[in-house]
Amino acid sequence: MAIPAAVLVIVHRIREYEREIEELVLRRIYRGFQRMHLRRGLQYCIPVFSRRVTALMNLERVPLKEDCRLTPEAFHALMRLLIVDFERDHGYSLEFAVIVALYWLAAGLSYRTCGNTFDIARQTAFNIANLILDKIISVAKLVIKVPENVAAVGEQFAGMADSPAFTQCVGAIDGCQIHFILDDSETSQEYINRKLYYSINLQGLVDNKCHFIDICVGFPGSCHDMRVFRHSGLFRESVYPPRGFFIIGDGGYMCLRDPVTIITPYRDVNLTADQRSFNHHLSKARAVVERSFGLLQARWRVLFHRPLEVKFRKAVKVIGACCVLHNICIDADDIIPHHRAVRRRQIAPRAERGGEEYRNIICLAHNLGRRQAALERE
Repeated sequence: MAIPAAVLVIVHRIREYEREIEELVLRRIYRGFQRMHLRRGLQYCIPVFSRRVTALMNLERVPLKEDCRLTPEAFHALMRLLIVDFERDHGYSLEFAVIVALYWLAAGLSYRTCGNTFDIARQTAFNIANLILDKIISVAKLVIKVPENVAAVGEQFAGMADSPAFTQCVGAIDGCQIHFILDDSETSQEYINRKLYYSINLQGLVDNKCHFIDICVGFPGSCHDMRVFRHSGLFRESVYPPRGFFIIGDGGYMCLRDPVTIITPYRDVNLTADQRSFNHHLSKARAVVERSFGLLQARWRVLFHRPLEVKFRKAVKVIGACCVLHNICIDADDIIPHHRAVRRRQIAPRAERGGEEYRNIICLAHNLGRRQAALERE
């Protein structure tokens, strides 16, 4: 049976209308994706957050400080560095990815626990953490750098040492052991430190504000501090400190004049009163590097809460990223508050009297009894 020409025309027009509607729908969807494709990139994963995670995404001060260990001001400073040329292979927003990575660094938890907290897969948490760590490491040179006003740093060190002789001191250097689980049995002995656990050596040079000027990460825990220093870029390039200034270190370093001027305390052997006084004031100024390591490990618990359960290359990235985040927090005046321990009311001590005289009496009685027993045996 032949189909009338009018019916064929109608069917043809219907198909054209369907194609036009389909193109219109696709065009509108594409425009919607273009609106979402902002400077942060394409976001197409919008998970359902819990109340706590929602507070983190809203950058509420108390939850952000407790769970991610930094203030909103420091978070915004970090975002301004990471948002430039940011590329990713997932559909979550940049803010969400940074919060997940900060939560993992601050809590020191496993990827599974971190994923359960944010309602994402374990592999997704792993990928997000890797991506953010790489991005943080890429901006390290913008954050870990030498101070601009070296003379002002020297004045602060002189104040900390309580001696004008340290006006030319512009840094304090020391090493720190980061505990991790080694995955290579061939080089396992190299990473056993003097405390008999696997560790990575972190060498840090800080200024008067606990701000890292230079770091060297990756040497085995068994390496001496002086060996790490000789192989670091600080020693080989000899850019810092400038001529006429010096840095200070502990007894693990040698006292050098060239190529890098580093001043260390005198060996504790037959010291004069002047030398002991010098050692005391140098230790007062050098304590800033110990505080820096303490602040670093107290803020990012992944470094000390338990051993790092990651591959060696990633462990180096984690340590370097924590140093970068530490500097960002210091620049944003984000300091971990010191909570003094509440001490119980002490009971007044009772009067005491030395027991030396009573001990002498007992000793005398013991010896008299021993001699009398010897005479009776004879």
